[in-house]
Amino acid sequence: MNPILLDIPMPIETPRLLLRPPQAGDGAELNAAILESFEELQTWMPWMEGNPPPVEKSEENVRRAYAQWILREDLRLSIFDRATGRLASSTGLHRIRWNLPSFEIGYWARSSFVGRGYITEAVNALTRFTFQQLGAKRVEIRCDFGNHRSISVAKRLGFELEGTLRQESRRYQPPHELRDTEIFSRLHSDRLPELDVKWPRA
Repeated sequence: MNPILLDIPMPIETPRLLLRPPQAGDGAELNAAILESFEELQTWMPWMEGNPPPVEKSEENVRRAYAQWILREDLRLSIFDRATGRLASSTGLHRIRWNLPSFEIGYWARSSFVGRGYITEAVNALTRFTFQQLGAKRVEIRCDFGNHRSISVAKRLGFELEGTLRQESRRYQPPHELRDTEIFSRLHSDRLPELDVKWPRA
């Protein structure tokens, strides 16, 4: 089936979080989250090089992300705190191979929401959704060898370490040292930590 014809039900809800695709008008909230978390994001995220983006650039970013969602090229999801409505973090499905299908889950957290288990909760929910709704045969998490928080999320959710790509790329900030990438995977959603997750059903 042509993936552009695939209906993907949204949003995904957990007890504390709502996950949905970015949409027009989300730029200001995304920009606030980026500015708050800029120093940490620069360390780990390749798209965060240079100076902090203006609001207009963040608005362009969310609109492009939604266009990619419609085309089924990349499935980014904004994570909102249901209690406050604030953007807490971001996740999504990347490196998509619809012919298997397989996906890579990426994520980052807004600084003021770090340490609350929101990323673990969101990735747990998205992993369930990817296997149960999208029929995934493989789901990956790729982490910089030194990104201990991201690695902890993968391990906490039962992703198995498959191996390390040594000197696979360079760090994003000067002096751009060589970096190793750890690859974790799951082939099913069995034995994920218990979580109440729901999304619209056909």
